[in-house]
Amino acid sequence: MRRDIQHVDDDIIRKKRIIEQMLYSDPDIVEVINDPDIDPSCPEELLYKSIWPFIRIPGVQDKSKNYITFSISDMGLSPRNEVMKNQYVQFVIFVHKDLAKKPIFGMARHDCLGYLIRDIFNLSDMLGAQMNLISNAEGATDTDYITRTLKFELVDNNSTKPLRTNPYEYGARR
Repeated sequence: MRRDIQHVDDDIIRKKRIIEQMLYSDPDIVEVINDPDIDPSCPEELLYKSIWPFIRIPGVQDKSKNYITFSISDMGLSPRNEVMKNQYVQFVIFVHKDLAKKPIFGMARHDCLGYLIRDIFNLSDMLGAQMNLISNAEGATDTDYITRTLKFELVDNNSTKPLRTNPYEYGARR
């Protein structure tokens, strides 16, 4: 591969890695997700099993599970300052109906996971700009999953690099 994939210059990928690490390293998130197939001493195993760095709708399955999925989207330049861009970070929590019937800490599991995510990320600047919760909605996918969707907005630098040229523009890497 021509590109240095280990050092990707992409703010969305960098921010997703931070979110992944924040989710699986939080002991309360690990406890409430309650994935019996994961060794609690290796919570990073939750990635691509119960924590997904993209919005994934669970399919038909034999086992009841809980999921946290998330995405980051650039929504365009800030209308007040074109050097800045608006980004949305969206978390969608899926809790299987069989697990939703078992309240945890006196609340529904999807509400508890929503609270924990809000507690970690709201008003945080861990992604380089302050995250502000702008939407918190309950829903359902079908007869099997209850959802909670949290959407955060942040205004971040559009580019922290000086003017540069695409190194692949003329077929030669500079």
